[in-house]
Amino acid sequence: MRIKNRLSPYPILDNFGDDYINSSFLVDYEVSTQFAEVYGKLIFALDNKDIQDLIVNGQAEYVAHVECPSTCYRVAYSSNEPEIEFKMDVSNVSNVIEIRTFVTLKQDIIGFSSSKFHPDYEGQIFNLAAHQIIAIGTAKNFDIQKDDRDLDSLPSILRIVKMEDKKKGSLSVDTDGDDHVVVGLSNEVFDLYARLGKSTFKSTAFSLVLLPALVIVLQRMCHNRDDEAYTSMHWYHVIQNMLKINGYSIEDLSIENDSLLTICQSIFADPIERSFKELDICSERM
Repeated sequence: MRIKNRLSPYPILDNFGDDYINSSFLVDYEVSTQFAEVYGKLIFALDNKDIQDLIVNGQAEYVAHVECPSTCYRVAYSSNEPEIEFKMDVSNVSNVIEIRTFVTLKQDIIGFSSSKFHPDYEGQIFNLAAHQIIAIGTAKNFDIQKDDRDLDSLPSILRIVKMEDKKKGSLSVDTDGDDHVVVGLSNEVFDLYARLGKSTFKSTAFSLVLLPALVIVLQRMCHNRDDEAYTSMHWYHVIQNMLKINGYSIEDLSIENDSLLTICQSIFADPIERSFKELDICSERM
């Protein structure tokens, strides 16, 4: 929603008009891209007691519209607290997202007035309807650093193959090669992965195979971080660079806590949640 400077039948607090005096509605933005997700935190600074009272009394709320004009993706977040956090899958957006912030009414307000109205509105009262905008905050656009590779090839150095050695169970991880990490699946599991992973249960099959495989890979990277022969491998550098771009390093990880699992879930955009949503949708069809 792009806001234009236009006349309104009632006063609106904004940063480009003069309906209010000695008042402001500013927003501090923290937006970043990590792996396959966009994280955002908006902190609101509203300087107008009359509008603040509406929020405190549950009659109004802070609202943030996040949208991508290129993909037509749009989502709204709301809160009664002066802070909104959001997380979104980077695949839903293109190179730029637009964030617009407001205070909107949650119910009809009869006889609203403010001591901070411009003198032109002195002594006037207004009957306002639910969902009307009464304040517009500072807006911003953000460039999105996007990895256009499909999640099935992320990272590209992972290869899934059939595994002939039945003693290794259904899944194994081979990190001895220089170019690729080889994820081995037993014949039966590989056939199921190839069939289900390309159709109905794509996210579920993906999580069952690549999430535990990457946990093992990061665990070995932590264990061998001082082994020059290990750290010189091509796949090691690819993953190390991916972590660095997203604000992590091997030195920050530890096999003693949940950091490996946390990073893996970030890399694959919370595959557990996506898998359960996929299963839920499939169950509703049955």
